[in-house]
Amino acid sequence: MAVYHDQMVVLKSRAYRDHDVILTLFGRTSGKVGAIAKGVRRPKSKLAGQVSPLTFSVVTLYHGRSSLDTVTEADLQRGFPRIADDLERLGWAMVLADVVDQLWPEREPSEESFVVLLSALDALHEGRAAASVGLAAGFRFLRIAGFSPDWDACGACQRPPQKGPVTVDLENGSVYCADCRAHTPAVAERISLGSLRSLQYWLKDHPNKYGQAEVKGSMKEELKRLFFRYVLHETARPLKSYEFLANVDRLSSGPEGGEKIDH
Repeated sequence: MAVYHDQMVVLKSRAYRDHDVILTLFGRTSGKVGAIAKGVRRPKSKLAGQVSPLTFSVVTLYHGRSSLDTVTEADLQRGFPRIADDLERLGWAMVLADVVDQLWPEREPSEESFVVLLSALDALHEGRAAASVGLAAGFRFLRIAGFSPDWDACGACQRPPQKGPVTVDLENGSVYCADCRAHTPAVAERISLGSLRSLQYWLKDHPNKYGQAEVKGSMKEELKRLFFRYVLHETARPLKSYEFLANVDRLSSGPEGGEKIDH
């Protein structure tokens, strides 16, 4: 039994009993933690604004015999209020929270992932291109979790792809250049060479630069489809936030917009 402190992003929150909430937190040094925050839904709760979803706080927790820790104090560092001003930014923030929740087991630290998540929330709050921020951070999460292929070399000839389309083998985690596409199985996704170059750039870029280089049009759609298919293939669980983001896309592009990915 111990009291500990950590810098934490609140991934999710759900009501529990009359006045409590159960939180999913992602800490810089403690990883993903489930915790109960007692009395948060009371009108005069001092904790309420400190542990809202998609906020960053320094949190004090008590770790006892229960599977859930108990939040005893929290000091809000950043609330990212402008994320909620735009539905696309909010949708991508929710997607990133979902991805972290699905990819990381309880109490497995990943400081790199914490930095990526916090940087992505900062970028979304600043109003940078939402899809570019979300995709850059999302593909980085996949790589950190060990679910990413070698994006720099063809899995057959071992040479860097020089022309498109490039085929991504979701089943075996390989990338094939245009000359070696006969090697690819059915569970695959094709993207342009430009989309591959954007992805390579994101994976080498510092997280505080996410969203400064924006992808648009067909490249944006190719990379979105690849990302969501990759997450679904590796986790075998649909992202709850996917439908929210898909609905936002349909609202912005009309009833024919927003290609549906099988979830």
